[in-house]
Amino acid sequence: MSAPSKRRVPLLLGSGKSKAVSRAGDKKAVLNLTSMIDMFTILVVFLLMSYSAEGALVTISDALTLPKAHSEQSIQMKLEIQVNNQVIVVDGDPVVAVDAVILSTGGSIPALVTRLKDHMEYARIVRGTITEEEMKINIQGDQGIPAILLQRVMASCSEAGFMSQNLAVIKVEGNGEEE
Repeated sequence: MSAPSKRRVPLLLGSGKSKAVSRAGDKKAVLNLTSMIDMFTILVVFLLMSYSAEGALVTISDALTLPKAHSEQSIQMKLEIQVNNQVIVVDGDPVVAVDAVILSTGGSIPALVTRLKDHMEYARIVRGTITEEEMKINIQGDQGIPAILLQRVMASCSEAGFMSQNLAVIKVEGNGEEE
């Protein structure tokens, strides 16, 4: 009889142990997770520390040129009002168009007061209570706006319940250079 051809020999894959496994015996590879957890902890702490840099990221509208001042406090993330010569914007939504009527009278602006009260009421419904931090507001006013407009915006904020108002400015060092 002749030897069987290679085509008729069945393949027995995985039927026996490989030479490397048989040499190692019954030892199993164990992964030490302690070092890996330590490495990830260090990475997370490093990323958190680099992310929480001093100050807050504030988006300034292209339509605004903030006034310069010798500021001592850094700005915190709060509800924002942007005021320029065309419109008053609350949290990204245009609320009131600036016209001659707004610039000619004093006191609060009713449409702005209503929008701010709605924001305060929404925060009260969502959180159940209003904290002192939620009663603060940031105002970004263009350096070319009339003083009466800024006064009316601030009066509207007070009437709506925002007792602490921060004006955003560009910080100038003692020698007049921007920071």
